Amino acid sequence: MPNLSQLKRQRMLAFLDKIKEEHKTDDEMLIALGEIANALISKKYGLVWEQHEEKVDVAIQTNIPVFTEIAEKEISLVSDGNYNFLLEGDNLHSLYLLEKTHKGAIDLIYIDPPYNTGHEDFIYDDNYVAEEDSFRHSKWLSFMEKRLRIAKELLSEKGVIFIQISDIEMAQLKCLCDDIFDESNFLNIISVNMKNIAGASGGGEDKRFKKNCEYIFVYAKSYDFMPLFNGAYTYTEMSSVVEQYRAEGKTWHYTSVLVEKGDKKYVGSTVDGDGNEIKIYTRKNAVIKSVKQIMLDEGLTEKEVYYKYGTCIFEAKDAQSSIRTRVINAKKEFGITDDVVSIEYVPKTGKNRGILYEQFYKGDKCRLFAWLGDISVVIDGVLYKKSLQGTYWDYTSRINNLTKEGAVEFSNGKKPVDLLKQIISLYPEKDITVLDFFAGSATAGHAVVALNAEDGGTRKFILCTNNENNICEEKTYPRLRNVAHGYGKYAAIPFNLKYYKTDFVSRKEEYLSDALLKHMTEMIQLEHGVKIDGSNYIMVMSDEEVDELQANWENYSDVKALYVSKNVLFTTEQCDLFANTDIYIIPDYYFNFELKEVGESW
Repeated sequence: MPNLSQLKRQRMLAFLDKIKEEHKTDDEMLIALGEIANALISKKYGLVWEQHEEKVDVAIQTNIPVFTEIAEKEISLVSDGNYNFLLEGDNLHSLYLLEKTHKGAIDLIYIDPPYNTGHEDFIYDDNYVAEEDSFRHSKWLSFMEKRLRIAKELLSEKGVIFIQISDIEMAQLKCLCDDIFDESNFLNIISVNMKNIAGASGGGEDKRFKKNCEYIFVYAKSYDFMPLFNGAYTYTEMSSVVEQYRAEGKTWHYTSVLVEKGDKKYVGSTVDGDGNEIKIYTRKNAVIKSVKQIMLDEGLTEKEVYYKYGTCIFEAKDAQSSIRTRVINAKKEFGITDDVVSIEYVPKTGKNRGILYEQFYKGDKCRLFAWLGDISVVIDGVLYKKSLQGTYWDYTSRINNLTKEGAVEFSNGKKPVDLLKQIISLYPEKDITVLDFFAGSATAGHAVVALNAEDGGTRKFILCTNNENNICEEKTYPRLRNVAHGYGKYAAIPFNLKYYKTDFVSRKEEYLSDALLKHMTEMIQLEHGVKIDGSNYIMVMSDEEVDELQANWENYSDVKALYVSKNVLFTTEQCDLFANTDIYIIPDYYFNFELKEVGESW
């Protein structure tokens, strides 16, 4: 069947060619006809909307965005020298600058943009976008597209982005993200139950159902390069799980306890299907008791047994696996009569792939020990059963104290720390950089440092937010300060933070390079996540400065890095002197393009 739209475009383009021929000496007419032709052949599938210009776009035409540090708001509580960043100002402005310092360097982005409800939640050029605005959706799409295109450039090849949204712009956002990130990099839409029906919005007043769910779009920068996510789990206190099983007439199988692992002795090896070694060990004098027996022997309640022996409790399973079959055969081959044996090998698949893993087996049939510890976790001294979630996350029972989190009130869509921790913990690496450029109440920053405190990670965060209604000064920053120093019943989680404000330098500045040089320190600190303090981290901009540094080098006991202008030339003696110090050449890409435009360059 013919493509009717395509045939129509071809007829119109052919007609335009005739008109061009008639006006081939009229340059103005030819330019206009060329624009019409381009409009005809532009993308015909996907989201189409009226493009809108923002004031920040106009400002950048005559000004260069820069950061200015607000030194009195620095938080410095950790001696490791690593800093997180809070960037106050229009987030498009911040993203332009981050593209200079962090292009391809962000591992995980989470954003919770305006939902465009029409009820004073989305400000476009200093005005709230009302529900009856005929360009309501176009303004939102123009606003989001600019920011998401830069976000894609910021993501590393292994990077992922999570975008939380309501159903108002859900369909438009999916089309927009498919266009920007490519449909092949779409991972999932997670439905998050944020409210009980009684507290949900809508319904009753009109014919719509009450809204209690929000949605999180998940896209990879590149599906082929992104890592395999950790699982997302719900947590239920263990003793209540056991009681629920009894109440429902179900059998709870985790009732055996390996009290003593026994004396470990190597007896021989077999191989897996790929020929890789599986070491076999006997476990003489291993002691196994039931939970009930320990309750009697030690005078403990069932709950106390589970809490005391949680990681040693197991269920013996007749697992259908080639490894178990090989262990059974090896046990016969080596004449092992011990009741308990263990093996060590490196799995090629599954959650333990690539690491040395230990398994225990019991009896002649080699029943595999399935550990309670594999489906549970201890949080603040409490044992929880963890259950793997799919794309539906229920947070209705986990947001009771949401208003108190961070000790700041935030009426417009505050997100629970647990939700952001769960999202960030999906990423398997613990040394990542997390960006939120709709930071709001700083939940993402709070989640990063809280997660680090729990699992020893070294994640860092960058938060961007405007200061509408003093949100950055009165909500975002105070919350981060509260978390760092502790608040209420919550202990301090120390970390380091630098606070930047966005600003502009006129492109007509007489000495533009000098004006931009005043903001060079902020860019270096942001890119490297450090503080240029003149002792551990030092910036050197001239030969005279490096000569002075050389003359006083004995007074610098712990220099971590030098940040050096490309115009500085070290002598042989200086190269030898600084040989054990990290040296970074200050790059051209911060402001070189802007300087070349006006005939200046560093």
